[in-house]
Amino acid sequence: MKPIIAIYGPTHTGKTNLAAEFFSRHPSEIISVDSVQIYREADIGSNKPDNLFLRENPHHLINILNPNETFSVGDFKEKSLNILKQIDSRSKFPILVGGTMMYFYSLIEGLADLPDRDELIRAELICDMETFGLESLYKRLEIMDFEATKKIHPNDTQRIIRALEVCLITNEKFSEIRKKSVKEKILDRKILSFAIIPENKKEYKAQLEKRFEAMLEKGLLDEVEKIIDKYSKNVSLLKSVGYKECLEYLEKKINMKQLVEKAVNSTYKLAKRQITWLNKFTTTEVFEKNESNKVIKIESFI
Repeated sequence: MKPIIAIYGPTHTGKTNLAAEFFSRHPSEIISVDSVQIYREADIGSNKPDNLFLRENPHHLINILNPNETFSVGDFKEKSLNILKQIDSRSKFPILVGGTMMYFYSLIEGLADLPDRDELIRAELICDMETFGLESLYKRLEIMDFEATKKIHPNDTQRIIRALEVCLITNEKFSEIRKKSVKEKILDRKILSFAIIPENKKEYKAQLEKRFEAMLEKGLLDEVEKIIDKYSKNVSLLKSVGYKECLEYLEKKINMKQLVEKAVNSTYKLAKRQITWLNKFTTTEVFEKNESNKVIKIESFI
């Protein structure tokens, strides 16, 4: 088996281009590690590579779901492991690239051993959410496991439902189960992992603002309206950074200036969380965004 090349870090740092450069130089296949680019019709807001780029640099796990479908960390882990087996059978380098750090963590570092999904319990929780709202589920979780709510945002639908589901399946606190569970080490093989981080915070935030304004010019608001019309304003996709703020604008809760400001600030906060995640990983090398010859440096470790 070839070593796995993992390229991760905050948004808008050139991860995809680095993966494509390595792909052009070595027999390899790219696996996207992005919880938003998995959705069809979410092209602009997810900063998804365009069709020409994807034809020249094919990615696994891009455009595999409709916006009204759900996708968990467990789903990512299962699909990724199957794809890795296929890539190994072709004697190629697997390249994992993206910014959804929990997905990376599930593969590289392992996750606590939690019970499988219970579709009946999950369906009941979703029904309760649609009837009484997400806030009611969050309050329910506060009663059942207050410790868990300290690490789960009140708007994080998937994690709230998963925590409640585990509590109901096991009759124990989700937070306690996570503490005592043994991590499952998934990939017992050589992994070369590379992070890319911005070198100047002020410049980086200005770049994020410029990128979001370009998204708006490309038709981001039209993209959001089409998703709402075809599916619903309640799909998980529209709770992600950028899309959530566009939804607020379309509902006339904020004006255009506030839209740009809120979206850029949310993206910057996301980037800071992504950088914080790096402390949990054993990283082979950390690159700065504008550092030259990154692909050559990666090759030096092979």
